[in-house]
Amino acid sequence: MILGIGNEEMILGLPWLRYHNPTIDWETGEMQFHPRRRIQIKRFRGVLDEFEPEVLIGAKIMVSQEMAHQQQTVKKDIKELIPSYLIGYRDRFEKGKAEQFPPARTYDHAIDLKPDFVPRNCKLYPLSPIEQEEQDKFLEENL
Repeated sequence: MILGIGNEEMILGLPWLRYHNPTIDWETGEMQFHPRRRIQIKRFRGVLDEFEPEVLIGAKIMVSQEMAHQQQTVKKDIKELIPSYLIGYRDRFEKGKAEQFPPARTYDHAIDLKPDFVPRNCKLYPLSPIEQEEQDKFLEENL
């Protein structure tokens, strides 16, 4: 509890409050002590009463630190990343949901491969060299 006493502010701890047991009106912020009891509050000498001048250190930022600082990106909120027409499906873009498979349904089926089957490495559709390069770059970044 913070208590205003003239120009001074004070934080009263639970042991002090239990010992003195004042009546506190939390709505008005007033505290009343029992009339027969005399309370003496000593002036508190805190760490901030005396201070020393600051010690300034001249330090230079390394180029690598500057580059790292420039590379830091601000993480955008999911609402900013999803187009407005897909906002109704926002829950499907959240990390936990996006990493899960959909629930099993009655019409789901398995594709069983033969045990000795080895898939061939072939292109499913022809791409120009520029398209192939872009696709390879995309797959390298995202897989």
